[in-house]
This record gives sequence, C-alpha cells and structure tokens, in this order.
Amino acid sequence: MSFWIRSGRWEVTVMTMSKINAKLRRKNKDQYRLLGSCIFLSVLLVSSFAMMYFSPSVQELLPPGGDTRKLMWLMLGVVVIGCLIFTLYGSSLFFRRKSREFGVMLALGEEKGKLAYQLAGELAAVVGKYVVAGILLAVPVSYLVWKLFRAIVINTSQLSYRFGAGGILTGLLFAAVLSLAVLILGIRFVRRANIMDILNTCRQTEMVREIKPWFGKLGAVLAVSGLFLAMAVPQLTVRLFRQGMPAVWNATYLLCIAGLYLIVLSAVGHSERGKHPEKYYKNIISTNLMRFTARQTTRNMCVIALLVFVMTGAAFWGVMYYFSATEGGREALYDYSLHYPAREDQIGPEEIKKLAEEYGVKLTACEELDSLQLIIRYTGRDMNEERQYFDVEYEKLASFVSASDFMKISGVDVSLGRGEYKTVTAADFSENIWVSTDCLNEIEQPVTGERMTLKFAGTEELDNLAVNSDPFTFILSDEDYGKLAKDLADDWKERLVLFNTEQVMETYDFADAVKREYISRATKLSNHCLLYDAQEEKLSLEAGNEYSYAGEIDLSPDNPRILDDWKYAPFSRVLMQADALEMVAVFVLLSLYISVISLTAVGIMSYIRSITIAMDNRRLFEDLRKLGADDAYEERVIRVQLRKVFAYPVAAGCALIGMFSLFLTYFNDMRLQAFEVKMLLMELLLMLLIGGIMYLVYRLAYAKTKRIAGIGAFEAAKACTFTAA
Repeated sequence: MSFWIRSGRWEVTVMTMSKINAKLRRKNKDQYRLLGSCIFLSVLLVSSFAMMYFSPSVQELLPPGGDTRKLMWLMLGVVVIGCLIFTLYGSSLFFRRKSREFGVMLALGEEKGKLAYQLAGELAAVVGKYVVAGILLAVPVSYLVWKLFRAIVINTSQLSYRFGAGGILTGLLFAAVLSLAVLILGIRFVRRANIMDILNTCRQTEMVREIKPWFGKLGAVLAVSGLFLAMAVPQLTVRLFRQGMPAVWNATYLLCIAGLYLIVLSAVGHSERGKHPEKYYKNIISTNLMRFTARQTTRNMCVIALLVFVMTGAAFWGVMYYFSATEGGREALYDYSLHYPAREDQIGPEEIKKLAEEYGVKLTACEELDSLQLIIRYTGRDMNEERQYFDVEYEKLASFVSASDFMKISGVDVSLGRGEYKTVTAADFSENIWVSTDCLNEIEQPVTGERMTLKFAGTEELDNLAVNSDPFTFILSDEDYGKLAKDLADDWKERLVLFNTEQVMETYDFADAVKREYISRATKLSNHCLLYDAQEEKLSLEAGNEYSYAGEIDLSPDNPRILDDWKYAPFSRVLMQADALEMVAVFVLLSLYISVISLTAVGIMSYIRSITIAMDNRRLFEDLRKLGADDAYEERVIRVQLRKVFAYPVAAGCALIGMFSLFLTYFNDMRLQAFEVKMLLMELLLMLLIGGIMYLVYRLAYAKTKRIAGIGAFEAAKACTFTAA
C-alpha cells in the first residue's frame, strides 16, 4: 500500500504486484527495445542474406561443388554465428538490467516461480514480435538490395530477382535457434537469481589482477606465429618435403585467437608508471576504470575484432573476385580463338569475316593452323590418404604445334632442333606442385606407334594456346612436326582459328553470334566435357573400368555453364569477362552484404558497450565532480575509455586480416604479382573506410555517454543557480 496526503486528507492507494511490475517495465522500456532491436536486426540480416543466397538466380550461377559455393556456405555460417553472438550480447545486457527489476519484486515478497512465468511471457512477446517483423521485412529488403546491386554493378536477365523458399526456411530456423538461446539465458538467469546478488549486480566488479607487461608482446608473437603456422607451413612442407599437413593442423589458428585475446587484454588491463609516470598519473582514473571489467571488456572487444576481420575479409574477397573477372583474358594475344576436331565442319575465317561485316565489326588479324593430337606420357603428382604427394606417370592426348606456326601466330622467333620441345604457358604462369613444365617423358604417334624422347628447351607464353590442352600445349621443331604429321589423319588433328577485332569490348553481339554459330555446327566429335580425354577413356575401358568423364553435355547457347564445362568452348575476351562477371557479381553482392552485416554488428556492439560503461560508472563521475573534477577532466576520462572500445578492436581486426591476406597471396605461389599488390593496397583503403565509419559511431557514442554521465548538466545547474541568485 501507498499512503498519500492530498487536500488535508489521508488517501490510500493500493499498489498491486501487477501494477508495480507494469510501472517497472515502463521505466525500463529501453531494455526491451535493446533486446528487440538485436533480435530484429539479426533475423532481418540473416533472413535477407539467405533469401538472396538461396535465390534460384544465384544457385544456377554458382557451380555445384565448386570453391565459390563452399566459400559462400562458409560466409553464411559466419553471418549466422556473428548475428547469434551479437544477439546474445544484447540479451546478456538485457538480463543484467532486468536483474534490478527482478530483485525489487523478490524483495517485496513475490515468488520466484511467478516471476519466472511472467518473465517467460514477456520474453515470448518481445521475441515473437521482433522475429516476425524481421522475417517479414527481409523479403522487401533482399529485393531492394538486389535491385540496387543490379543497377550499380551488372544488369542481365539471368540476375533477375527470384524468390527461393530456402531463404525463408533458413530465416525460420535461425529465428528458432535464436529464440531457444534467449530462452536458455532466461532460464539460467532465473535459476541463479539470488536477491542480494541481484541487487548488487551492477555494483559487482571483477577481481583486479596484475596484467604483466609481456602479455601484449606474447599476444603479438602468438597471433603472427598462428597465422604463419596455419597458412605458410602447409605450403612449405608440400613444396619442400612433398607432404601435406593433416586437417588437425588447422587448429594452429587457435594460437592466433589466443594472441588476439592477450593483445586486447594487455591494452585494456595493463597499466604501470614506466618511464613516464606523469602520463600514468594523468590517466590513472581512465586507465584503471576498465580493469574492473577487464575480462568482460576483453571478450567483447575480441568479438568485435573478429567481426572486423570477417567484414574486411569478405569485402576484400568480393572485390578480388570482381577484379579477377574483369582482368580475365587481358593477357591473351588474340581476342577470339576457336579450336575443334579437324573432321568437324566448323566456321572458318570466311564465315567469321561475313559475320563481322554483318555486325559492323572490323577484323584486324585472322590466323588458321592445325595442331597434332599425340599420346604423351608425363610425370605428375597425386596425393594419398595420408596427404603424401608422390610422382605418377600419366598417359593422355596433348596438342602439338610446329615452331613455324607458333612464330606465325605469336611473332616470337622459336628456335628448336630435332628432339627438342617447348611448353606453352599462360602469362604470369608459376610452377605448381601438381605438374612442371618439363614434365614430358615420351610422345607416341597414335597411328604408327612411333615413340620419341624429347629434350626440354624452355617455355613460351601464349594464353590462347595454353587453354587448349591439358596439362600443356607443346611446340615441336618443324622437322619433328612434319615427321609425326606425315601418316596422321584428321582424326588426330585439331584446327585452330584466332582473330582480333577493333574495340573488342564493344563487340558483344558479334561475339554472341560467333558463339551461337559455333555451337550450332558442333557434333558428337566435339561434344565432350572439359576433362574428357580419348586416350584416358580407352585405357580405362581396356582395364574394365568406367570412365567418369564420358558422356555428352548440354550444347545450348543459353547454357550458362557451357564456357566452363565444354572441352572445345570458344575463347572470347568479351564473352569471358561478361559471363565471369555475371557469376562473380553474385559473389561480390553476397560478400559485400556480409560486410554490411558485420559492420552493423560491430557498430551497435561498440555503441552499446560505450553506453554500458557510462551507465555502470555514473556514480563514479558524480564522485569525481564532488572531488572537484571539471567537465574537461571527465570528458578526457570518457574519451580514453571510448578510444579503447573503438580503436583497439578495429586496429587488431585490421592487422589480423592484413597479415592473413598477405600470407594468403604470397604463400599461394611464393610470389606477389602486381595484381595482388594492387588488391592489398585496396584492402588498406577499405580499412580506412571502416575506420571512418567507426569514427562516426564513436562521435555518436561520445555525445550519448556524456549525457548519461551528466557532464555539462552540473555546470548548467550552477549557472542557473547563479543567475537566479
């Protein structure tokens, strides 16, 4: 009961438990908004991302079982985990603030069971409302993001937005897991409820332990060594010892996580006078303030650092894929090249010239030549179940051209004597573990059975020939070529047509017409998948085994995978970039969206952490004012706190992803190409952009924190008192 004196009379107002509870909820409505906002954003972001990823437009473009699809599944998992951590963090803050309300009701004599039942109802209402809102809004959000991306990057019919049921199911599954996690936190909160602990929850601090000065240095060593062991050692062992590392070796990444924790812990909790005691005493309040919540703050900042890592990495990979597509085929000497069985009645130079005239395209060069299909035996490498690499001899068909023909199409003078050969590689080719350029052991003329052992004489670069044969296309001297071609019918030959055009990137319609005409003339002679080899099929059938690469493919001009899956797919610089860009654009969209999700989570978590620091230490700021501290001193205390919350995790996350990207690009082929250096510089610009966005969030948090701490209000109140006096 509450007693009030009004107009000289005693008035009795009955305050029931439900009214008290309602009043407490109204007073603490920001807690419910915080929890609801975290749930809403998480469900919205995960559901909208899933709707885009499971859209039929995306699923048809991503190759099944490919690395791109695996990477997208990894990113989807990262999005789910990141949003789940983000929501659990918001939920922990909700229950921490809810403890006061819970403690008041327990102090008034309410039963814990009734409070638990009431809390369950409140959680169900909040979670249910915001989950439904997040899933419903995910549909228009995913549509608008898709439309915006098409308008900015690429706009084709195959990239039209199509709704996929998998996205809704993923959103519902995530919402169910999220609701269950919040429920488990609620049950844990109720079971651990103790009236004295609850009433003192916000006053509790962690035990202050000494943070050694070498913690930060040890953390840096662990972070760098963890990345080196996980990324460099497997590549080095393969190249030096022909031995791959077991899957358990990936656990070395945990050293990097441990190092990150020690670095952040040292930044948060370490303080000593050192060589500059005046600086130590000047910041003694702000420095030691975080030590009372060092473990909690460190965990929070580590999560933010990992989200920054994911955010920057996803954006970097997306941009890298985009530039890889736009750079694809740039080094090719010829804009167009066709290769097909010599027995097939395909388009030649005359038909191509007619098509060029029809589409108003001017040809600047056009060459035609034959290549021989000879049986080769070469040394390659394979890997067993123990991840050991061993040499193995393969037997298959490969393409051979004469030195004079190669000189005619490349303009490079090739001098070869009898019994010598050269290997044709793509531009910027680097040796790999699977096969070397001097791999050729023996060649065999398939009709006469004549065998020759050749001497390796070096390599030549020509992208248009390099893609025509596996493992390589080879060059023979004119004498050896003529000798081997003498009794060889067209069954063992391929024809090559190579040509250039003016302003090639503006000849898409012409390129599409050439592709359609080329496909329309294709027969069973050329209808083979990319990895098909006639000699391998012959040997496999003779051994009584089934050849896995046999069978025909869909030779339809509208087949989006035909340029990747067809053994005799035409090369066109403009078509290659357009088709690759279409698939890569989807990857870019999803990667950048992941970055937006991570950035949103980082911004909100940093902002909430800043507000929490101010709310937990409000009385400290009041005590400082009573001791004579002015607004400038308290503002400096807050700035030092917020700089640690914002700057340290962002810097740590950027440093980790920077080292990760450097190790990834260098140890992949033990060199840094100009393209890779450019991508690393772009990553630095991306980090600066993230830093700028986080600075804006910092300014918002700084203004809000000052208001919560009451900075400025005290001086304003004194000014009002002086004026009134």
